[in-house]
Formats: sequence, structure tokens, C-alpha cells
Amino acid sequence: MDLLQPVEPATRACPPILCGDAIKGYEKYLFDESRRTGHATALAFPRDDAEVSGAVRAADKDGLSITVSGARTGIAAGAVPDGGMVISLERLNRICGVRKGENGEFHVLCQAGVSLADLQRSVALGKFADSATWDKATLAVLEEMKTQRLLYPPDPTETSAAIGGTVACNASGAHTFRYGPTRPYVSWIRVVLADGRVLELTRGQARADENGRFGFQHADGTVVTAQAPMYRWPATKNSGGYFSGAGMDLVDLFIGAEGTLGIITAAELRVVPAPEANCAAVTFWPMEAAALEFTRNLRQRKEVLGIEAIEYFGPDALRLLRKRRALLGAASGVPDCLPADAGCAIYLDIGTTTAALPDTLEAVAACVRECGGNPDVCWTGMTKAERERLRVFRHALPETVNAAIAEIRQTHPQVTKLGTDMAVPDECLERVVRLYRERLDAKGLDYVVFGHIGDNHLHINILPRNPAEYAAGKELYQSFARDVVAMGGSPAAEHGIGKLKTGFLKIMYGEDGVAQMLAVKRVFDPDLRLGKGTLFG
Repeated sequence: MDLLQPVEPATRACPPILCGDAIKGYEKYLFDESRRTGHATALAFPRDDAEVSGAVRAADKDGLSITVSGARTGIAAGAVPDGGMVISLERLNRICGVRKGENGEFHVLCQAGVSLADLQRSVALGKFADSATWDKATLAVLEEMKTQRLLYPPDPTETSAAIGGTVACNASGAHTFRYGPTRPYVSWIRVVLADGRVLELTRGQARADENGRFGFQHADGTVVTAQAPMYRWPATKNSGGYFSGAGMDLVDLFIGAEGTLGIITAAELRVVPAPEANCAAVTFWPMEAAALEFTRNLRQRKEVLGIEAIEYFGPDALRLLRKRRALLGAASGVPDCLPADAGCAIYLDIGTTTAALPDTLEAVAACVRECGGNPDVCWTGMTKAERERLRVFRHALPETVNAAIAEIRQTHPQVTKLGTDMAVPDECLERVVRLYRERLDAKGLDYVVFGHIGDNHLHINILPRNPAEYAAGKELYQSFARDVVAMGGSPAAEHGIGKLKTGFLKIMYGEDGVAQMLAVKRVFDPDLRLGKGTLFG
């Protein structure tokens, strides 16, 4: 059994800003994209690990809970403080170096406050703003990187997200269909624990044993044996709960833990070869059944065709987009050539070689014909500008949904959007779509279906028109979660649990599973001060 051995760091005081009941000028640190607002006693803005450790120890001395804040782009309220101290990592924003592994893969070392957009852009261009401070050996690796086309694949919708947050939530997105979520790209992490000590973990260095046990050695030499959670992990995209399993790598325990086991201050991330050629396409379908059949067929050819993402727009989604186009015109991001007879649509991202691209597009067109669609009315984006227009079209729908909710809230301010985040195994796609529609239609609710259909991960956005419909929608949301879990899926596929979906953990893993998680948390955070209210309520 491998022992985790934290080290005593250099600790530097990080004087917090005392807040009291009002935080003038710092209000933004009390909320995130969930629109939930919290409260705090103090804010700290550390500039390095030593100051993070200092802030943690100051909070411990004053008996304060700790909430980690990054870019605050999450929608599950994980960064919303429930009292105590907020530690913002926004000043830890340097890309510290690059490395080439023994297998020839390249890795990039980032502090937690680096934005996803900056990392992806730097990797793609081979240019790093902080490289002037790197040593000669690191710069030599950088020169080798510049000879290759590389990318960092995880792609949550909000590219302004901070790297620390994406690791803490195991972020995923549309391209998870081909590349997977954040977890497999993390090769090393640095974590400041609840007592201010620092833990550095390299993938492959420490694992739980065959029974799921691992050890934790305290500063005085005493060893605590802990048990990794042993519940069944969903066979789908999942960002809910601590990773589990016999023999699991301990790096994976912190990925997706949402800041409740420690504060991730830096991560080394693996980058991969980028496709030589990219294109995007939108296909239109008369009926939902045909679109689902097309999805199944493409899923079987994912590797051959280089399919990176399969995204769905249901009939209700296209109706909403047509309304947006009529209201806003070209500013809507919805082209005026949206086919009038299209019942639904599927958006594709494709990455392949330049030589293979023509045959790939012809194979996709043939698949469209086989499933009852018309390839002559498909949209295709070959150039960067064309792909960007299709990307804007893809993202116009969430913006339209948010605008519709904002209009409803003018009359009923207590009403919010109810958006699901649920994924099911491949064989359950048609079943879950039928379940969603039957129950929503029976309640007479207005809703929109869209999302990552390649991963059977559809977002159901319920648009309640009054408080009664809001209550009915929340009740349905809970019932959907139970049914999805029964199918072997996850009700928290990509946005985490945060403070808004804590009830889902019991649905997913039962009371015993939640108890297993809490037992792990007490090993790393005996006083339960990290992430108060997150995961466990």
C-alpha cells in the first residue's frame, strides 16, 4: 500500500481582506454562474503556494471554513461561499514550463489560475507568455513542441474557466465524445491540504491496493489507513462524487473532488497531436427518430471518420432558434437559411487528415442518406471563419434559453431555468428521450432538448412560466435523476454536484456510498472546513 506523504511548505502570510457583512468592491467573489449568492468573513488573494498555505493556516487559526474561487464559471455553486474565507487563486496564473515524457508525449505545467483559453491558445501556437523565465532545457522542449500540431482536448463551453477549476470538477464538453474528460490528461498535481501542508502526486506514484485501501502519513509519523470509495462508478460521463475503485490512482481521487479534499494549486497536463484538418457540419432531420439513428451509425464509425463531437438540437430547440432569428435578425447568430422543414438538427465536429477529409465528408453524406436525411441541405464549415459561424450557431441556443428565462423572471422572479445534466449508456438513448418527452408533455411544460448526444448526454432545459410549473419541473428533475441512475447513468455528467445538487449523491451511491465519501474527506479534512456545503450539503 502506497503512503501519501505531504511536506511542510515554505509558508508566507497572506493577509486576508476582512469583509464583515458587506464586501464593497468584492461582491463578485460571492457568486458564480449558478447565480446563487453567498457570504464570507474574509477574502485572500495568494500569489504562490506559500501564501496559499499561509491563508489556509490563518483560516484554521480563526476557525473559518474555506471556499476556493477561480474564474467562477461553474453553474453548480461550488465557488459560492457559505461563510468563512474565500481563497481566490486568480493570481496563480503562470504557465511554468513544458516537459517531454519518456513515451514522447508533451506535458504543460500550469498554475491553477491559468485560463483554459490561454492554455489552449498557447499550446496551439507554441507560444507561452511566461517562457522568458524558463530554463534552457525547458526552452529546448518548447522548440520541439513548435514543430508539431498539438492541442489540449478538454473543452467545457466556458473557455474562460480556470485550469484549477476544470481539474477540480473533471470538466468535459462536446469533444469528450472523442477525447474524454479532463481526468486522463492530468499527469501531476500539487495540492494544499486543510492543515496547510502540500501534497504533490505524480500519476502512477501512489495507488490504492486491491481492496481500495491507501495510507496517509502525518507530520509526526503516524499513519492513517483510509478506504477509497467502492461504489459502482457510472458507465457514462460522470462528474459526481469521489472517483472509486480498487487499485485506483490517488491522483484521480482529487480530480473531480470539487475542492473538498484539498486546494489544487498547480497541475501538469498532457497535450496530444491535433488533427491535420478540421471541419464542422450541421445536418437536418425530419424527425427525431431519424436523428437518433444517425447518431447510432456515426458512433460506430467514430474512429474511422474522426468524429470529435455530435451535438443535438431537438424540434423545440429549432423552434426557439427560429423565434430568435425573427426577433434579432443576423445578430441572433442563427442563419436565415435554416431549413423551414427541418424537424431537428445534429452538429458535427470532424478532425482527420487533409488527404482523408474528402472521403470522410462523402462517408458522412452517405450516412445522412441512409438514415433518411438530405445531404444537399447540410451546412459545412471548412475554413476557420466558416467553422466559427457554425460554432456561434451552436451556442446561440443556450443564450436564447437564458433570455427566455430572464423574460419570465420579470413577472416571476423566483423562477429559474431547470437544466438537467444527465447521461445514460449507449443502449438507453432512445428510452431516456422517450421518458423525458412523455413526462414533460404530460405536465404541459415548455422545454428544450439539446446537447452532447454522442455521449447520450442531453440537456433538458425546462422553461417554467410560473411558480406552479417551476415546482412541477423540480419534481420531474428528481424523478429523471432516479431513472437515469437506474439505467446505469449519471445525473451529474459534466457540471459536478456543487451546492445545488447534493441530493443526487444519495440517489447515485446510496447512504453507504455518501458515508464512504465522508470517511475519505475526514482523512484529508478532519474538521470538514474545505468546501463547506459542497457535495455534502
